[in-house]
Amino acid sequence: MTANTSPAINFRRGGSAAAQAEKEDNVSSSGRRGPDYFGIKEDGESLVVRLLTDHDEWIWVKQHSFVPTKPGPKDAEKWPEAMTSVCRYDEAFGGHYKDCYIDDAKIKSKWGKLASARVRVWALAIERELVRGDGTEALGGPAKQGVVIGVRDKIDEVDELGADGKPTGVKLNYPRILVINQPMKGFFSHLKAIHGLNGTVVDRDFQITRDGKGTDTEYKFAAIDPIRDPATQQNLIAPGTPAWDKYLQAVAEREISLDAVVADKASDEYYARFFDPSKTVDKEGNVVAVAGGAVGMINVQSTDGPADISDDLRAKIANLGAPTA
Repeated sequence: MTANTSPAINFRRGGSAAAQAEKEDNVSSSGRRGPDYFGIKEDGESLVVRLLTDHDEWIWVKQHSFVPTKPGPKDAEKWPEAMTSVCRYDEAFGGHYKDCYIDDAKIKSKWGKLASARVRVWALAIERELVRGDGTEALGGPAKQGVVIGVRDKIDEVDELGADGKPTGVKLNYPRILVINQPMKGFFSHLKAIHGLNGTVVDRDFQITRDGKGTDTEYKFAAIDPIRDPATQQNLIAPGTPAWDKYLQAVAEREISLDAVVADKASDEYYARFFDPSKTVDKEGNVVAVAGGAVGMINVQSTDGPADISDDLRAKIANLGAPTA
């Protein structure tokens, strides 16, 4: 087993920096379940979202996409054909990881091309939905039938957990939280442009429509006017408002950390579970060698992380693992 250390993570942030990095990159090469991932499967379909992570806080990393997974456990009911992973050589980890199986083994993507690491951006959002009049007086009467009259949160019902970590039988309702993981080009570049106009991207909803299939996919963005108080014209959903505080409370109560979500995609456990055939994850959650040789366990104590991270995040990255010898 290797030394008891954890990576000192320092994710790079900001839409402008991500756009420049992607440009250079292209030239050079149930319980309280977690959040859902943003995804629109069919050409022409749409989703309405409210960004929680503003432009300057977007996380960007070098990332491997559509990486074929190794065969799953015999008792696995479903097993993904391909997965995304954060490159373990990304500078955010400060050289903590000494290997990246996908790079080192020159793994090809499901499309048959080398699964080289490319810049991808991460953000949190709330999934919303358009409300249309149905002819009833409560929704605007006959004149508003079929017309969009508002936007509301989509809701997740999750189990309340007791002190023992088991469901209490009480159901809790939370706004549906999404993790968005997309490239700058064709996705976050649209939001970057809107940020340039308004100085923020969290003050309004966006209807996002998929255009294309497979790798030939882009997204069209329609900005929805901010929701304002008719009397004061104050934006009712923006940082500092009760509605925004409700979103932050949902993120906190569901213990969702964007940093931790991204960091997990580079962890020893993640690579051993889905990609590296020389390693596996045992029933206790430890990373072990498949045949001969010891590898670092993931359940180890961490050294002190950077001073600018929260105690909650520090606790999460303590379990990301130690580099193999």
